[in-house]
Amino acid sequence: MLMSIDGIAAIIFIILLGFFLWNKRKQVELQKALFPILYVVMCRSKFGIRSMERLAKKFPRSLKVLADISIILGFLGMLLISAELVMNTVDVFTSPAGVPGIQPVLPFEAKGVFFVPFLYWILSIFLLALVHEFCHGVIARVYKIPVKSSGFAFLCVLLPVIPAAFVEPDEKAVQKKPRRQQLGMLAAGPISNMVFAFAMFCLFFVLSPALSAAFNAQGAEVLSVSPDSPAFSAGLRGNDIITSLNGIAITALDNMTKVLNNSVPNDTLSIQTKNASFSVVLASNPNNASKSYLGITARTHFAAKLEFVDKYGAWLPPVLQWFVGLVFWLFMLNIGIGLFNLLPIGPLDGGRMFQLACFRFLKNKTALKVCRFVSIFFIVLILSNLVVGFVR
Repeated sequence: MLMSIDGIAAIIFIILLGFFLWNKRKQVELQKALFPILYVVMCRSKFGIRSMERLAKKFPRSLKVLADISIILGFLGMLLISAELVMNTVDVFTSPAGVPGIQPVLPFEAKGVFFVPFLYWILSIFLLALVHEFCHGVIARVYKIPVKSSGFAFLCVLLPVIPAAFVEPDEKAVQKKPRRQQLGMLAAGPISNMVFAFAMFCLFFVLSPALSAAFNAQGAEVLSVSPDSPAFSAGLRGNDIITSLNGIAITALDNMTKVLNNSVPNDTLSIQTKNASFSVVLASNPNNASKSYLGITARTHFAAKLEFVDKYGAWLPPVLQWFVGLVFWLFMLNIGIGLFNLLPIGPLDGGRMFQLACFRFLKNKTALKVCRFVSIFFIVLILSNLVVGFVR
């Protein structure tokens, strides 16, 4: 079997990363948790600090206004994501169909994992981390807080796995600044991810006419098939293109879902793909016995229009499709990770913002107790969602 482009890219990335870390070994610092199983690799540098300085000097007034707006949006985002996580956790434990609201975002398919193809994953994580940390640094310099270093970090599970970026302001200088300035610096990171996500949302609509001109929806592409499912037993596999169900033409994922919703357990489903025909006896849905279960994940399959290919060449449709996919994942991950960073948990930006707010309105001992309780409460919610995702 030929290795996928994502698989090749992952191997090349790990090899290049190994050479990079070896070349920069004098600047590399290990933060050991359960070394050598779990640890963090940090590579300190001065990357981007001059750009932060120039931007802060060029637009100080505008950036201070944006920092103040970020504080307001940051606390609103904190309330939103906190309420959503609480309600989602209640739903997970009270409804059989409840879906965990927190899942690790990783470039491989596994139970309890939010899967993103490797190339999209590595580019999206790198860009959102770069934007996040750069904005922290810019606002730090607006308020005359020295930035000691910047650089890249990697969460390692045996090998480097999840990339990140960091900016290291002088913490002693930060502590001496007014709360408003500290809050502005902290809120700048996650709110910049929200702005980035909004920009990607707008870009998607700009590209929509080009997509409509280049592609037609032609069926539903099977992404994965559960091993113990009726679909797997019948012979359906990933990458199959479903073109009809029970004689009804499938042109998009929506009308395939309608056909399945009108079916019940033990119904026989005739499936036509581009290459074969299958007869499947539907099972009962594990989360709701009254509903049918096929056991696949799928997406709408788009095929390039012949007139578009004739006019612009065969290379343009796949490039356009891949780029739109990147825009989609940049939107999704910036929203998700940006909001996650606003949770009132210890070292997260939201946690530090919440701590500053508590010390503003409560006595020191009470503030510490409240921060500790709230942080532990949300950590328990996150762990509960993760456990449910892996075992359900």
